[in-house]
Amino acid sequence: MLLNHRQSSLSFHAELYNMIPEHHILKRVNKHVDFSFIYDLVKDSYCTYYGRPANEPEILFRLLFIQFLYGLSDERVIEDTQVNLAYKWFLGLNPEEPLPNASQLSRFRRHRLGVNKIEKVLEHIVKQCVDKGLIKSTALILDSTHTLANATKDKPLDVLKKAANRIIRSVKKQHRKLYQKLPKFPKLEGTEQEQAKQLLHYLSDLTDQVQEKLPDAEGSLKEKIDIAKQIVEDERLLTNKGISSAIDPDARFGRKSKNKSFYGYKNHIAMTEEEIITSVHVTPGNEDDGKQLKKLVNNTKEQELPIKEVLADTAYSAKENLTYLQEKVIVASIPLNPAVYGTREDNHFQYDKENDEVICPAGHSSIRKAKTGKKGQGTNQVLTFYFDTNLCHLCPLREGCYKGTKEKTYSISIKSEEHQQQMRYLTSDEYKSRKGIRNRIEHKNAELKNVHGLIRAKYRGQFGMQIQAILTAFVVNAKRMIKLEKALFSS
Repeated sequence: MLLNHRQSSLSFHAELYNMIPEHHILKRVNKHVDFSFIYDLVKDSYCTYYGRPANEPEILFRLLFIQFLYGLSDERVIEDTQVNLAYKWFLGLNPEEPLPNASQLSRFRRHRLGVNKIEKVLEHIVKQCVDKGLIKSTALILDSTHTLANATKDKPLDVLKKAANRIIRSVKKQHRKLYQKLPKFPKLEGTEQEQAKQLLHYLSDLTDQVQEKLPDAEGSLKEKIDIAKQIVEDERLLTNKGISSAIDPDARFGRKSKNKSFYGYKNHIAMTEEEIITSVHVTPGNEDDGKQLKKLVNNTKEQELPIKEVLADTAYSAKENLTYLQEKVIVASIPLNPAVYGTREDNHFQYDKENDEVICPAGHSSIRKAKTGKKGQGTNQVLTFYFDTNLCHLCPLREGCYKGTKEKTYSISIKSEEHQQQMRYLTSDEYKSRKGIRNRIEHKNAELKNVHGLIRAKYRGQFGMQIQAILTAFVVNAKRMIKLEKALFSS
């Protein structure tokens, strides 16, 4: 049952709050940011008349704000708030009043906010900035930054072993009789890849039997079954390019440069010139940055923010992105890389701008490239990328891709009409005067990661990562709102 109550009358101990300095960050946030929107956002997830009275959503959301402002765990934010006068004052509680249990924060994040409402949280802080007249620009800056997964990257054999053992342990704990009927763990033989194939068949059989006997499984067991099904159905698992963790199946291996890789997620971010983040979209670490442009722009436009220009790096210069922006009459202040043309829909090969190479559907990188074709012959020149056919011979995805030829290549057309038009714009004085603005998002990424903990995932799974990214962006926007409003009143 949800009660909409505010702070009770001040107690004698509330005089202690006079010790909090007026310039404290939480006092400034409380003055400039309206948190009351959270009640209407989550009220449908509570029972109106029945059940035990629930903690007020605004108190829980303010606790989340403190948590992400200072980089605290669920347990630590409750412990610190119990003894920190500024934290307790920010919640609107008297010093002696009790706090919610730490477990309520997790339930509030995942079930009250949930997948359908978490993005609305960011939209509300953006709307407050708009209502205050803090956003005057019509330009949108795009970029991505990576976050390391809250899990280790394992080999396929270890992923399969852990997934099977997690189901077996869970069944043993909750359903003793069924545990005794489960298929026995196989004796693995042969090479590591052969053992992985044997274990893949075992995990598939184990998952099917548990599902058949427990069709209504809930909670942690259902989660483990769902993850096992993802692992079994992952065609890239045995190539070391698919699922690499039995506890975080959504995380993927990605690269930021030729010599720098990471295992986790990408946070794709849209930001105004005033450095207010308008949209955040999380993907596995191996996703292409350029594919997120339309979503980031559309999410921002849906908030009734006019967009007349998009600033981004070469990862966003694919033909389809330029066509989309031209159709929307949006200036694309995006430098070109001749080889950046996105992923071809027919075979899912992908160009990696950082390493100037192409990655095949199995995750293998090209080993060299060459420019082919002649200029002025009525056809475009192409970049041809070559692959190691020794890997192609062994690839489980070779059917329909590799026909046993001496060379395996992938070619990309260098220019299109859209790119030629873009090249002309890139030589203009307008672009030269605007291109430096894109760098503003670099220090915003640094703030998200180094100050507020977005460098590593707090939770597991893509949805957990989306929660972390959105709440971190909310905190950063609140801080920026204070600075912008101060500058507005002092001008």
